[in-house]
Amino acid sequence: MYLQNTNLYMEIFSSGSKQKHKKTNYQLLLITSLKKEIESALKLCLKDLAAEIRVIGFSCRHCGKCCRWAFGDNRVMLIPTEIEKIREFTGLSKLEIAGPFVPEIVPLDRLEENENITEGFLGASEETGVSFSPEILELIQENIDRDGNIHAFGWMLRQNSNLDCIFLEKSTSKCQVYPVRPMLCKTYPFYIKYLKLHTCECEGLGYPISAEDSQELAENLFYRYVSELEDMLAMYKEFVNFKKGEKGLELAKKKLVDSTCTYIVHDSTGNYKFIDY
Repeated sequence: MYLQNTNLYMEIFSSGSKQKHKKTNYQLLLITSLKKEIESALKLCLKDLAAEIRVIGFSCRHCGKCCRWAFGDNRVMLIPTEIEKIREFTGLSKLEIAGPFVPEIVPLDRLEENENITEGFLGASEETGVSFSPEILELIQENIDRDGNIHAFGWMLRQNSNLDCIFLEKSTSKCQVYPVRPMLCKTYPFYIKYLKLHTCECEGLGYPISAEDSQELAENLFYRYVSELEDMLAMYKEFVNFKKGEKGLELAKKKLVDSTCTYIVHDSTGNYKFIDY
């Protein structure tokens, strides 16, 4: 929902490169394609976008369901500038706010009940939070380097042990960082993909929305779309491929014995290495 080309950049960043600092032809092709999409995005008509939003209709019901895992994929990807705004507002550190963008998580009891949903997911429990297993590491081994570091591409809001957003106030279903909430949250349930307006499942859809509110939402959507594309382009340009080796997966598994994972998160500013417990 956040990055339209997520699958594409996961593919290119996990593919090998003969020269460490030389971009692959495929990567250069994606950069060119992204530049063209940005050019087209800048030509979007906000008036038409606002009119489309008004036809669909929307009024937030303040239910907080979009912030809770129980009602669907509630991961919120962030660009570095959004993390910084929340950091200044809360006084929290970067790593208290955001973690590496990882596959969707399913509670461990759900994984144990249904083997069919284990592939592509991480496990979590109320006692331990997110939990990698050796099997999960094997599924993402293309993103593990020769030193056992797990490479992630982008950041996401931290979640509680129950996988709800850390900034969701349980008693009121209100957002504790509402004035500086991420663009995804500000424009939910709408998003733009390949220049077209789309919606996520939401109980607030279909309700009347004023011309003023639809215009404001259109402006926020436009800003989000262009910002995300530009940030992705910067990440493509900054990225330097990592080296893989047969021992990388085994080294990552050994770290699990100490309940640790070493991440290297790639974003538009470069890369950020840290240990998550």
